[in-house]
Amino acid sequence: MTIGVSVVAAVTVFLALTAVLARRAPEDPDRWHVDPVAATVDDRPHWYRLTPAEAPVDRQRKQEGTAPRFDAPVDRLAEAFDEVAMGEERVQRLAGSPSRRWVTYRQRSAVFGFPDYVSVRFLEDGEGGSTLAVYSRARYGYGDGGVNADRVRQWVDETAQRMR
Repeated sequence: MTIGVSVVAAVTVFLALTAVLARRAPEDPDRWHVDPVAATVDDRPHWYRLTPAEAPVDRQRKQEGTAPRFDAPVDRLAEAFDEVAMGEERVQRLAGSPSRRWVTYRQRSAVFGFPDYVSVRFLEDGEGGSTLAVYSRARYGYGDGGVNADRVRQWVDETAQRMR
């Protein structure tokens, strides 16, 4: 029985320490505030990117998607997206602003506080409308279980609903 209690105690301490370290790790906004289209991606499946159709990315990867076009000015798109993002739990702006048409948000996981970074550029589409490029990725770990793709799709869908 004491071995079981010791194992549980060790695991509990390890998990608590992990959560504390994840929340206190130094954070360099310049490292995470990247252009979603130009950002270098790696082979780990811990990211998702949504870009305009003409962006030079490899859409054969399941982590790449095509951004929708919005029939609205780019500043309106930026404001609506920011309202959606900032309305989510545990989200903060790390760098940039909607008025600059380029923002990086940090969203922490509920239990351990692991940070994910979401960089967004808001773009004019040349036809009086707008579009966006979004790059969402985990700071830690190998995979993300689809969290980044789900987040991007949800935020874009909610933005589209707000703009109707």
